Amino acid sequence: MSDESTYTASFVDEGGAEVSTEQLESIAGAPVKSLTRPGAADGEDITYELDADTADSDPVVYRATGVAGHDYN
Repeated sequence: MSDESTYTASFVDEGGAEVSTEQLESIAGAPVKSLTRPGAADGEDITYELDADTADSDPVVYRATGVAGHDYN
């Protein structure tokens, strides 16, 4: 992690390819567990979840889990 207030996050798609890397603000010195980011050209937002194995790494990794608000059941 960069310092206690920010950290570097790497976002990867469902295929494992890196989509982007950004500086994010931490919550109480820890990375956010999940978040929603703007999606691809179709405009749908994508939900990302923290890869727990990388929580203490630099950068931490967030993996795409699907389109926000979709019911995958």
